[in-house]
Amino acid sequence: MIIDFHTHFYPEKIVERALATAREKAKLEPALNGTRKDLLRSMQHAGIDYSVSLPIVTSPGKGAGLIKWAAGENTPPIIMLGSVHPRDKEFAETLQLAQNAGLCGIKVHPEYQSFSFDEIELDPVWDMISNMGLFLITHAGEDAGFAPPFHSDPKSLRKLHERHPHLKLVLAHGGSWKMWDEVKQYLAGCDIFFDLSFVGESMPCSQYRDLISLLGVENCLFGTDSPWCDQVHALELLHDTEIGSAAEEMIHAGNAVKLLKI
Repeated sequence: MIIDFHTHFYPEKIVERALATAREKAKLEPALNGTRKDLLRSMQHAGIDYSVSLPIVTSPGKGAGLIKWAAGENTPPIIMLGSVHPRDKEFAETLQLAQNAGLCGIKVHPEYQSFSFDEIELDPVWDMISNMGLFLITHAGEDAGFAPPFHSDPKSLRKLHERHPHLKLVLAHGGSWKMWDEVKQYLAGCDIFFDLSFVGESMPCSQYRDLISLLGVENCLFGTDSPWCDQVHALELLHDTEIGSAAEEMIHAGNAVKLLKI
């Protein structure tokens, strides 16, 4: 079984605008057209059994609408997550809606949502996610669509983990994209998960293999950031590390099933 833990698709009415905005900000060309249908086609071509889709609510007050849409799209082989804006005064209601809808995790993005994990006043949001038994997945590190300073560096993420040791935490992009020295300093050995989206495309094969070893095979999740990376190519990049079939199977799905309700 193969699970892509980091994908995106958009509602039909906004997909063209969403892709155009991302193209302009990040200077990236998508591998897919941003629709659910095209993601399903790509999965079939790549031999991927499930894709986890990560929507983002970009402003306070929009959480309920996003949860409603995500719940309607939460049918196999797509596993939808919810999202909450940490500054939303009604964050508790949004999280309850997500849990009631059967969504098993919450996605946040410090750049798009303009917050930092160093803001202690936001800790009640992370506490509630933890207490509800949901997992939290966050963008981590640099983002090609934004300028520094970035809001999700390894040091702040380590502090988040220390303040909330029972929070099931997934850090995207190998812990913090393009902050590899800080990942080694602050995140190696932590009992958290790391998705590997956009990592193999960003470094030599030997460095990719070393990063997986540093983070721990048992903590790594296969991910692509589709539509921004090709799923077949991402699978090939992981296989090229020659970490072995047992390790590949753990990263492909064995670790992910610990978090997902499948």
